Amino acid sequence: MDHYLFLLKKFLGNLLMPVPITLLLLLWALLLLLRRKTRWLGIIVVFVAAALLFVGSYAPLSRQYIAPFETQIPSYQQNQTPIDYIAVLGSWHQSIDDQPVTSELSPTAIVRLAEGIRIYRLNPGSKLIFTGFKGVVEDPVSYPVKLRELALALGVSAEDILIFNGPRDTMEEAEVIAANFSDASLVLVTTALHMPRAINLFHRVGLDPIPAPTEHFSKPFKSWWNFPTGKNLEHSEYWAHERLGLLWINLTGQVKEYLDKE
Repeated sequence: MDHYLFLLKKFLGNLLMPVPITLLLLLWALLLLLRRKTRWLGIIVVFVAAALLFVGSYAPLSRQYIAPFETQIPSYQQNQTPIDYIAVLGSWHQSIDDQPVTSELSPTAIVRLAEGIRIYRLNPGSKLIFTGFKGVVEDPVSYPVKLRELALALGVSAEDILIFNGPRDTMEEAEVIAANFSDASLVLVTTALHMPRAINLFHRVGLDPIPAPTEHFSKPFKSWWNFPTGKNLEHSEYWAHERLGLLWINLTGQVKEYLDKE
């Protein structure tokens, strides 16, 4: 049952994104435009689809809803408290024989790892924790093993890397880490947009990690004279994914309250 619920969550999460929704709206508009009685409604739906695409891909507008979400939790600041572990949450990868490990791992994975290693260097004696699984379409090498490969290539000592294969999402990652490191001081590294949901799930399992958000998408802009871009649309999709994620854990009772009080 859990497996099918997981697949349903993935399906709905991918379907309810700006691009699929825009395409569905345009398909609906086409059907409406084919009938004279519904032609005006079809024109309205086309304008709605175009507006959704523009808002999601135009940086000065998308920043208005991305920036407040990203800045809820401040970046990591080194303090005098000894750090035992740095948990770098999973992203995705694809093993390809003729490509380097930096191409096999997603850009998000590499940014998270870089921040994890940076904090690891600031805290001598600490260890890195990598979690993840082999993907919905099973990969011959799991995500944490692939991340470990890159970390070793970047000079991290093998004995300072702990991997946990199996967790498919953030909730399962939190449960695994809580089961093994409940009494340790922990830094949590993930993408800034993902951090509000991640920190809540870690609180649910009894952990109170120090957050270390990275890969911030919202940047100050100097002019409104910008063209819509696919990269901005990708950032908007990530924001929509996290909003849906918060809604999902609310509906399934995984958390009782959010840091986001909007």
